[in-house]
Amino acid sequence: MPKNEDDRKVGPVFRVLSQDLYSTGFHGEEVGLRQYEVWRAKSRQFTKDADIIGKIKEAKMKRGEKKLSKMERTGFIILRKSVWHEQEDELLRRLVLKLFTARGSWVATIEEMVADEYTNSYVSDKPMLAFAVVSRETEVITYIRQVRRGAMATENYAFYILGPGKTFEVFRIEGKRATMGDDFKVVRLASGKTVAEIDSKWGDIGGEFVVKVKDSVLAENEWFCRILQCFSVVISYRGEIFKRLEKGLKKWQKGKDTPLQHRHEISLLANPRKLTLKTEEFEEV
Repeated sequence: MPKNEDDRKVGPVFRVLSQDLYSTGFHGEEVGLRQYEVWRAKSRQFTKDADIIGKIKEAKMKRGEKKLSKMERTGFIILRKSVWHEQEDELLRRLVLKLFTARGSWVATIEEMVADEYTNSYVSDKPMLAFAVVSRETEVITYIRQVRRGAMATENYAFYILGPGKTFEVFRIEGKRATMGDDFKVVRLASGKTVAEIDSKWGDIGGEFVVKVKDSVLAENEWFCRILQCFSVVISYRGEIFKRLEKGLKKWQKGKDTPLQHRHEISLLANPRKLTLKTEEFEEV
């Protein structure tokens, strides 16, 4: 973090992260049982129900240079089938996506927080999304929650990440107006500046979602970049989630059905102080 905010460069694109989704889930990375087992051996995060749905490409501006490097393939994306399209009961579906390096090492996971969604949707009188992001760069869970800013506002989400010396940075992911796709900009509270953009390219068969980081400091912050990478993939699925939440709310209010919370979602709600505080500190909280 620069000591002086004036030293922080915001404007040109310092890093590009492309999440390119396939039209189907069957591709070269998982052809054959043997290759599947290779990925399983590489990381336990590559679950038995993994469906490889896309590839990741990246370009970055190196220090002292004025142009981005050539786009290179750096990883792939999986979706957990068992809790998504293989789950017959639509109201029990829950989106779980994971990012991996090209060599099969786990990078990050984004999971739908269904109970949060129903709570916020009920209060807001409209479907509202919520997700948890777990990244290899930190033990801290990041929550991305949709917020309602007014009847005329575009789609908005909020999250924060921790900084040095007990500080934290707050960001808003805001839908752009008058664009052809589902495009977003990311605004930093501390400066009010747009520090990143997410461009959706629906013209491709499966869709490509490109994160462009325009802040020189945040371009080097892997935690921040992973959060936006994960969110960019969610863009492709949020329409299905909106419909499910709307249907679930109506059924629940009429007493026709009750959504259930997956045990993996409950595990993300476990008391974190048991892991982060010393025993003697519990008397202070």
